[in-house]
Amino acid sequence: MSFYLLFKVLFSRKVVTGLLLLQLAMTLALLLNSILLAKQTHQQLNQPTGLDVDNTLLVQLKPTMASLRVYPALEELLNRQLDAVQAMPGVIAAAYTNQSAILQGGNNGNVYIDGEEDRTNQPSVPMYFVSKDFFNVLNSDVLQGELPQHSVSLDNPVQPDVVITKSLADKLFAGKPAVGQQLNRGRVAAVISDFYGQRHGTNIMFNNIQVAPPFSVDWGYGILLRVQPGQAENVRQQVDKVLRNVEPNIEILHVRTLAEQYQRLYRNEYGLATLLALLSALMLLVTMVSSYSSTHFHALKRQQEIGVKRALGASKKVIFLELLSENWLCTAIGALFGIGCALLLNKALSQVITIPPLDLYLPLLASLILLVCVTVATWYPAAIATRISPATATKAL
Repeated sequence: MSFYLLFKVLFSRKVVTGLLLLQLAMTLALLLNSILLAKQTHQQLNQPTGLDVDNTLLVQLKPTMASLRVYPALEELLNRQLDAVQAMPGVIAAAYTNQSAILQGGNNGNVYIDGEEDRTNQPSVPMYFVSKDFFNVLNSDVLQGELPQHSVSLDNPVQPDVVITKSLADKLFAGKPAVGQQLNRGRVAAVISDFYGQRHGTNIMFNNIQVAPPFSVDWGYGILLRVQPGQAENVRQQVDKVLRNVEPNIEILHVRTLAEQYQRLYRNEYGLATLLALLSALMLLVTMVSSYSSTHFHALKRQQEIGVKRALGASKKVIFLELLSENWLCTAIGALFGIGCALLLNKALSQVITIPPLDLYLPLLASLILLVCVTVATWYPAAIATRISPATATKAL
């Protein structure tokens, strides 16, 4: 059957065809962006973090007394808490930190080589003020230099040395040795393996760490615990009581593993991907029902026409392919409109979440899925139509 005749058949029923095209276009737009968002979320949730997220616990807390939130009373409280949690069964190492790893945003600032700000400035680098066991908790590899072994107060006339991650060192020094170099934040003492810092930083693996107690914690602080495999839940259940025994005047905001922290970081994308997937599945189902109903209804209306064709020698296979071709052509036109709708939806989504532009192969993949679903839906009514005998035409004459 020629394309001209196929178009003529489709547009002989303008309203039905128009509604079906609209439905196909909307379905493809949802399906495309659902696939794209699911792919992105999967990649984000499976990207390397440089951390043992399943066996590292984060306790986020803050003192309820103002006097305990500032140095030096704060440092004394932090040390007492570390001694207590370090003695807990199942805990390998413990450290305090002004902020956790794997955050949306937080305490950050510019880092650059002293005297070379214009050339080397890196904005929005997370700033960590931690105890010396912080690197043991993260199980970091020391790639250059030696880790600081003593805490230096931030009000000390001498700046505390800094430890930076490999990615930041490579960016600042382009592969040259970083140890001993002077940054605006202090002298580089060591370079360690990368770990996930802040999502909205310049680079998620850029981090600047100083072994120094935080000067104040009005917004709270974290205690990180590296635990033995399988002990995370046991430690989680006990740590609240242990910390309150040390100092009752505290508010424990939450206790979670870094794996849970990571899931929460991308929960918006994960939730939206799930919602779009459900809507896409529902739209596909509705489209299949509509395609089935349309094909079945028009096959019944065209019984005489099909009977005449059969009487003139058309085989069942020809009739079957003709009916499927009408739906394939309708799907192809709907898919073209759907790609345009998908681009508009992608642009709208990019205003509220981070979503990449559509890849070239995704429209082809989504169109193929849509085509398969329509074919499955119209297979049975098309097969029924081929059973119309030539006698049907002669009875109506």
